Amino acid sequence: MKPVPRMLRSMNKRNNFHVISYQTYASTKINRVYKDFGKLLLLGDSGVGKTCMLRRFAEGEFDPSHISTIGVDFKMKTLEIDGIRVRVQIWDTAGQERYQTITKQYYRRAQGIIFVYDITDEPSFQHIGKWASDVDEYAPEQVQTILVGNKADNEPKRRVTKAQGSKLAEAYGMEFFETSASTSRNIKESFTRVTELVLQAYKNDVDHLLGSLDDYLDRAALQEEKDSTTTRDFNELSQLQSKYPHRLVVLGFPCNQFGYQENCTNAEILNSLQHVRPGGGFKPNFTIFEKCDVNGTNTHPVFAYLKHKLPYPDDDPSSLMQDPKFLVWSPVNRTDVAWNFEKFLIAPEGEPFKRYSKNFPTIDMEPDIQRLLRLTKA
Repeated sequence: MKPVPRMLRSMNKRNNFHVISYQTYASTKINRVYKDFGKLLLLGDSGVGKTCMLRRFAEGEFDPSHISTIGVDFKMKTLEIDGIRVRVQIWDTAGQERYQTITKQYYRRAQGIIFVYDITDEPSFQHIGKWASDVDEYAPEQVQTILVGNKADNEPKRRVTKAQGSKLAEAYGMEFFETSASTSRNIKESFTRVTELVLQAYKNDVDHLLGSLDDYLDRAALQEEKDSTTTRDFNELSQLQSKYPHRLVVLGFPCNQFGYQENCTNAEILNSLQHVRPGGGFKPNFTIFEKCDVNGTNTHPVFAYLKHKLPYPDDDPSSLMQDPKFLVWSPVNRTDVAWNFEKFLIAPEGEPFKRYSKNFPTIDMEPDIQRLLRLTKA
């Protein structure tokens, strides 16, 4: 991944022109490198320790001073269960009310859910019923669930007994664990157990494990992917770069400002593209920079300049922004980038030439590219 400032130098020094594409990468496809792919979700009130549990499990680290999760985040972890190598994707959701519209979108994709409360915080225990009700409404019927009482190392401040936790789990038909992210107590055991439950629920037998889960995900969790333009856009950007390798430079900028979809670290993005979406071993033949903000207070100067020069997409100057619940930056301006895969075409001297909306097919930019080629032909 290249740091964003290098792009400014390249625009000033290279005798060619650029397609700048703003992109988010929603990580929702199955990684076929592994025998199976499990998608787990952590649910519970803010402050119960979901992020600490995830970091302890995925990275073996504990940091009690972390910042509360905004929207959603995820990490991956590979397990071996009954001789099957399983790569699980674990989504950490924000517990605050203002983010629940966003987090509920992830329920329908979950195969396993870990409900988490804090044994030192009785309200977080009482709210499990609300979280369970949301899962009943939004998650797939076959989703597997367990209940976890976290911070079990803090016995002097305990407000919820182990018996209470066990009784609640029994009432919902769930298995129950008390965990401590601080000491690692039952962290691996709880994540492993919910993964085992997912495997048991979605397989008829070991030989048909992969096919069974693929069929389920294709039908229930990822139906919207069948018409997704994301794979198309990535492939078409690569096609354009391959067709005009010496005169065109395609630059991609990941960003996490729309529904918090791009929650990978910079180091994870290329792997996500290769194995998740577009997947199938996809490797971009164009430059992808580190994540940056394209809207709001921390807008990168490149996008501030581009929006100043090209306030609206040429093909759609009048459409409004997305649903307000997805606008997670401020201030919001009419010239803001509306969604992933808005594109800007830049002439050789660095002058912005045309802006294209997210709905404009990437490959249909080619006539404009050819026009610039003719105008700038040496």
